[in-house]
Amino acid sequence: MKRILLIIFTVFCVAVCAVPSVGMIFRPTDKPIGNERQSAAPTVTNKDGSFNFSYFTQLGGYYEKHFAFRPEMIQADAMIQSKGFFTSNINTVLVGNNDWLYYTSSIDDYLGKNTLSDKEINGVVNNLKLIQRYSESNGAHFLFTVAPNKNTLYPDNMPYTYSAKVSDTHNRDLLHSALKDSGVNYCNLFEPLSEQSETLYFARDSHWNNKGALLAYNTALDTLQKPHDDYSAAEVTRKKDFTGDLSKMLYPVSSEPEYNYYYGAEEKYTYTTDTKSVEDTLIQTTNPNASGALYMYRDSFGNALVPFFASAYGNATFTKAFPMNIRQDIAANKPDTFVMELVERNIKWLITMPPMLPAPELSYYKASGTVEGKVNVSVKPCDYAAEYTQISALIDSADLSGSEEYNITVKDQSGTEKTFEAFSYKSEDGEGCLAYLPSESFPADSSYEIKLMVKNKDGFFELRS
Repeated sequence: MKRILLIIFTVFCVAVCAVPSVGMIFRPTDKPIGNERQSAAPTVTNKDGSFNFSYFTQLGGYYEKHFAFRPEMIQADAMIQSKGFFTSNINTVLVGNNDWLYYTSSIDDYLGKNTLSDKEINGVVNNLKLIQRYSESNGAHFLFTVAPNKNTLYPDNMPYTYSAKVSDTHNRDLLHSALKDSGVNYCNLFEPLSEQSETLYFARDSHWNNKGALLAYNTALDTLQKPHDDYSAAEVTRKKDFTGDLSKMLYPVSSEPEYNYYYGAEEKYTYTTDTKSVEDTLIQTTNPNASGALYMYRDSFGNALVPFFASAYGNATFTKAFPMNIRQDIAANKPDTFVMELVERNIKWLITMPPMLPAPELSYYKASGTVEGKVNVSVKPCDYAAEYTQISALIDSADLSGSEEYNITVKDQSGTEKTFEAFSYKSEDGEGCLAYLPSESFPADSSYEIKLMVKNKDGFFELRS
């Protein structure tokens, strides 16, 4: 009898374990969950007909996202952990109080942990100056703004386990201070959003609702002095139809929608791209009753901004591509306004992924002296755009202080020497600078003599090993 029971138990366990695999024949998970991207099944052969040696690795990754009853299993586990133990079964979602959910990538900002150094903040500002100068030289008024993290504005529902702050200094404070007298056209959204008594972010999403987006839109266009409809006279519709991204991740089967607000902005423009939703990477719109041309970089916080900004401009281009190919996009769209929106938790992107711009050449340049240091130089084709050669110079050791500004001098085999302003840059291999030069004039496979100049309070100094 014991043997029979053991066999039955074994067969039952095997059957249960087989359900996710066998069930893929009848009921595979064919829709991405939360912020996941749809993925296609791997093929045994590559496009050239050769055997795909990564097939089984890719198949394992495909199975992880498509096995049968995956959403139901994720939700069951999430319900047990969130309701019973007040924790999350997904490392990107933090379960807070009163059914609030937060994005875990914002925790460092919330705690004042791993903040950017003064040198890195100065690098961010230096890069913004270069972007603004290029934008304005091409006839586009530039505006930079930062969307606050949800727990920056609404910390009350954060779990008590995160009550011990590492520091009261945050990247946003450092950036606000550094931008104050920098000349960068900056729109501070933290002040108007924090002054509102009403909650303008979703409880189970990481973003602002349409009411919060409207406030951001009005503040930005007021800063730009752009005439626009502020929607104060609009007939507002309130609908319980928005399902949050964090809620979808944690409860993919039965996420509860939240209330959102609609102002009729969507009726004022039309798409000129094959747009499926405001989450698309590239969106272009037209409004015959408005004037001006907008080019806007936005991240996911910009999803709710698209309808408002699209209604205010005759032509608008919205992109999520990062790093941005600003030269290409401005040449193609010829905007008179360039708005750049970035969420607080991603401020560091401005030095880890500087946008693609041709490095400005200096017609006259003279170094004030030299400083000792070790520099590792790399010359290679640009990772993202074939029209550029990417030159990076990472500093191993040097006594550097002051603002984070760099010049790079490049001498080719013919002896021709040119000096360029470079982006501040930080990678896994170190910190330094990055310059994009036209590959037609500076092929990546040629040899160059490269000198790096760093600015301190007394001027630019050549860094010598």
